[in-house]
Amino acid sequence: MATEIDLAPAPTHGGCGCGCGTAASTPELVVSALPKVIRHAAIIGGLTSMKAGEKLVLVVSHDPLPLLSQLDRVAPDAFDLVYLERGPETFRLEFTKR
Repeated sequence: MATEIDLAPAPTHGGCGCGCGTAASTPELVVSALPKVIRHAAIIGGLTSMKAGEKLVLVVSHDPLPLLSQLDRVAPDAFDLVYLERGPETFRLEFTKR
C-alpha cells in the first residue's frame, strides 16, 4: 500500500511541487503522511540534503523534541528553527538551512 506525502503549496511552475516558483512559498511536510518506521530518518535525510538558505515547514501533531535532539546530533547548528504554531493539536516548525 503506497502512502502519499502531502506537500504544500501546489506547484506553481514546471510541476516539480517544490514550491520554488515564488519566493514567498515554503514547502510543508505533513509528517503524519510518513510511515512511523521511517519517519525520523526520512525527515532528517530531507533536511540535511537541503542547500543553504532553503526552508521547509514541518507539520506535526506534537512537539517533536526527540526529533530535534536527533537532528542536533546528526547536524549540529545546521539549521535555524522557528515555531510558527505551538499546538495544542498542530505544531508547525520552519527549518532554514544555514
